[in-house]
Formats: sequence, structure tokens, C-alpha cells
Amino acid sequence: MSTPRKPPQITDEQRSAALAKAGAARAKRAEIKALLQTGSRTLSDVLTEAETDDIVAGTKVYPLLAAMPGVGKVKAMRLMEDCKIAENRKIRGLGSRQRECLLDHFS
Repeated sequence: MSTPRKPPQITDEQRSAALAKAGAARAKRAEIKALLQTGSRTLSDVLTEAETDDIVAGTKVYPLLAAMPGVGKVKAMRLMEDCKIAENRKIRGLGSRQRECLLDHFS
């Protein structure tokens, strides 16, 4: 039997920095979803931005699709199945055919 691993010891300053970084990432992802909902951004814009922005690239595909106008949770799940995208896939993990499939659907 192995002993349970202990979390790494970090200073309060490191913890605060990590929390601030995580909060900024959540805010950026929420902003992207809000812009998709209003139609101010397109899925194509988001996929292009993901090529240079690690926070956007680390965003899961399902919540983005569910945020698209007129899509919702059920249609997003069906679209992911049609494009053969795993439920927990992030933008950076999409293959070229999966990207094409998504873009074809929204063009």
C-alpha cells in the first residue's frame, strides 16, 4: 500500500497569486461565453484566439457550445456527438476535423 500524497507546501503569497490567476482565468472564460451568447463574438473568433491565448485554449468545448445563441445543453451535446468530440475536451485538444465540423455547423 502506498501512503497518501501530501499537497505541496506553499506560502501564503504563492497561494494568493494562484487564487488571483485562477480568478482571472474564470473571469476571462465567463466573458467569452457572455460574448458568444450576445453574438458579439463568433465561434470562429474564439477558436482563432485559442491559438495564442492559453486561457482560451484551456476552455472546455461543451460550455462554449451551450452558450451559443439557440443551442443550449441538449443541442450542444448532440453536436459534440456528431463531431465526435469527447464531453470533457478542451479547445486546445480539438483536431482539425472536429474544428471544421463545428465551424461548418455555425457558418
